[in-house]
Amino acid sequence: MLDQAYRLRELIKSKEKSSKQLRIIAVSSGKGGVGKTNFSVNLAIILKELGKKVLLIDADFGLANVDVISGIFPKYNLSHVINKEKKIKDIIFNGPSGIKIIPGATGLYEMANLSEEDLENLMNAFEAIKYDFDFVIIDTGAGIHKNVVNLLRSSNEVIVITTPEPSAITDAYAVIKLIFKDVKKIYLVVNRVDNYKEADLTAGKISNAAKKFLNVDLEYLGYILEDKIVSKANKEQVPFYIKYKDSLSSKCILNIGKKLIYEELDLPKIEPSFAAWFEKLISNFIPSGGK
Repeated sequence: MLDQAYRLRELIKSKEKSSKQLRIIAVSSGKGGVGKTNFSVNLAIILKELGKKVLLIDADFGLANVDVISGIFPKYNLSHVINKEKKIKDIIFNGPSGIKIIPGATGLYEMANLSEEDLENLMNAFEAIKYDFDFVIIDTGAGIHKNVVNLLRSSNEVIVITTPEPSAITDAYAVIKLIFKDVKKIYLVVNRVDNYKEADLTAGKISNAAKKFLNVDLEYLGYILEDKIVSKANKEQVPFYIKYKDSLSSKCILNIGKKLIYEELDLPKIEPSFAAWFEKLISNFIPSGGK
């Protein structure tokens, strides 16, 4: 049996030469309920307002709800592209503040069952829009499900969201432990804190453990203060940064967005592209076949 992905890898090599700088960042958490999707949506909006072209992919297999928080009601998702019912530009929806959204992209997890031809078609679909964006934010599922971990391992940059709760800290570390060998840069964000001291203490616990036991340096991006307006905005189905821009949470996540763009973060010395991303996805989701 031939390696299912062999010809795709050859195709990828030819496409990477013409790829522009593109940052693909996956967002995850060790457990649900820590504000991961809220963070993903509002970060995408901030990056757009800071002058970047942003695509937000909802790849939360269990609870895809980027569309709910964004207040959009899409009819199609990535599965329709895989099934050749729609082209990729047909499933990219206009989101708040001009961001673009691919909703409920559970089709990414169907790759293990796709033919080589279907995989090539899917990769070509993404390559067709590679010049349209500067950032791709992937909102993944929470926890350490195999599909979630494979998706994280396919990204060069990963943001792990946690809260000060002991269980959230433990689970965030568990995610980092599973992906650190494959991911070039892992960032840490502490959500729902009462003050910066609590955030620094929480980040320190995870960072120190990662350095001691994994020999990996995490990049602490910042914190988001506990703020009642987040829940209020969710009920109104509008991202909190749009309606409550002067709130504490909005100011905190704005600082995180600025740090991602403007500060020296020792980024991976490569030029990520959809082609490179797909190569890693293929190798993670599809074991190499024999000869």
